[in-house]
Amino acid sequence: MKELFSIKKKVICILALFLIAMILLNFYNEYKTKYLIKDFLSTDHLGEEVHKIGILNESTTKIININKDNPLFLSLTESLEDLKVKRSNSHFSYTEGYMFIIYHKNSSYHISINEKGMLRIDSENYRIQEEKAIKDLIALIKEAFK
Repeated sequence: MKELFSIKKKVICILALFLIAMILLNFYNEYKTKYLIKDFLSTDHLGEEVHKIGILNESTTKIININKDNPLFLSLTESLEDLKVKRSNSHFSYTEGYMFIIYHKNSSYHISINEKGMLRIDSENYRIQEEKAIKDLIALIKEAFK
């Protein structure tokens, strides 16, 4: 009888350790640094697969479309491809940012970004990891709205 109790205890300990390992792995995968385009849109070459990107200025509700023939298109897609983001629990403010509408493979993706480096995609908040990348992307967006 004691031997059976000991085996049950070992099995429960092994299952508990396995469950803890799975939780930690899930937490790591959720909060690790990711590439915006590669990990969320599953592509390495956005410029080759997308023909138009819409940008909505959320404070003025003005929208512009950047087509493939626009000189800013290549710079914009390269900037988006290089963005590294990390999941964040910070609050996202829509009133001071922009929304990208990326038309990709018969669907559209809506990615909101603000000047503080916060990004919202798939109902989750992310922080852009490089300060220079934020400044460069915002400069491109402002150039597009001129």
